[in-house]
Amino acid sequence: MPILHSALGYCALLAIAWLAGKRSPQIPWKTIGIATLLQMACTALLLLTELRHLVFGLVNSLTRLLQATALKANESLLFIGVSNPQFSHTYGPIVALEIAAVLVFVASVSRILYHYRVLPWLITWLSRFMQRTLGISAAESVGAAGNVFLGMVEAPLLIRPYVASMTESELFCLMTAGLATIAGTVMVIYATMLSPVDPEIAGHLFTASLISAPAAIAVAKIMIPETGQPQTAGQRLDLPPEDTLNGLDAAARGAAEGMQLFINIIAMLIAFIGLVALANALAGAADRWVNGTAAGAWSLQAAAGYLFRFPSWLMGISWQEARFVGELMGIKTILNEFLAYLRLAALPTEALSPRSEVILLYAMCGFANLGSLGILIGGLATMAPTRRDEVVSLGVKSIVSGTLATCLLGAIVGILE
Repeated sequence: MPILHSALGYCALLAIAWLAGKRSPQIPWKTIGIATLLQMACTALLLLTELRHLVFGLVNSLTRLLQATALKANESLLFIGVSNPQFSHTYGPIVALEIAAVLVFVASVSRILYHYRVLPWLITWLSRFMQRTLGISAAESVGAAGNVFLGMVEAPLLIRPYVASMTESELFCLMTAGLATIAGTVMVIYATMLSPVDPEIAGHLFTASLISAPAAIAVAKIMIPETGQPQTAGQRLDLPPEDTLNGLDAAARGAAEGMQLFINIIAMLIAFIGLVALANALAGAADRWVNGTAAGAWSLQAAAGYLFRFPSWLMGISWQEARFVGELMGIKTILNEFLAYLRLAALPTEALSPRSEVILLYAMCGFANLGSLGILIGGLATMAPTRRDEVVSLGVKSIVSGTLATCLLGAIVGILE
């Protein structure tokens, strides 16, 4: 019964995508079918076979290695007074310092991997596979594949010369892929945060990153099907060469980019946590004025719980748990996924069933929120100033499409887990 629940919910989520888009009769059934099969096959391979232990073990070990090496500077030189085991045991870890260390270090490693053509090789291989199987253009496939490994602004840079000439469907697909995925740098952060919740969290996030690309393409093509002639249809694109002089230059540039990302994350957390507190204070005052002594139920989280309860239920979560899961999905969409994962990490172990917890891990694995949309619009408008108005007009739809794509991930896991 839970399997049927998630399967019917998957179909319902696709129907919602069609209703939220242009409602075109030209539904790309082949792309939808192949994207669904790719999600099912990849998820089943990584969750239901012996390959799970190998891949999850490697990803978890790599995550722990990156975390441990990233924190060496904190422990041995920079912040030894507040990062040593005695201080952490007494007062707890200083999360901001850990985030900074991991982000800067992983960004630096990513830049080195790009300089030595490791990441370009992976992105090229994945993009050509998606181009052949899903029937999308070369520019779309490179953008979607890039988002599996890079951020939502870094990935479009791989196809910067083509962004201005993209069709509306291609542009929307690029935006959806950016908002339905997470960058490799923050994936390590989330794995570090959530390891007490699920010891296999790094493997789950890695799986979500892989299957999010076909899910994003399917939703984007349902909402805005291709009616034009893409410039790069049937072509092969070569990724731009590295712009760094050597490995040391790549490491330095990556470190600077990682620090900029850290500043953005901290700034958004300060702003959004404060805004949530302000909104809840106003909602609480209105609650007391309307309900008097019975007050206490009005908050931004409660409103989000009602708003996202039905989509959460469609993924295969029980109606009783769907309200709480909807609350976290609402925090993720209205604010950002970082806050939602922090909230999930703080939950008692009995708050959600193991099945609902895994579904939620996948459903929240994406950048689809208002803050990220602003960053995406700014990046694409800089690359293609002539398309700025069109990018802005697609903004709200791209949040909807990115959210639906990650909900599809949750439904897929609900079918197979």
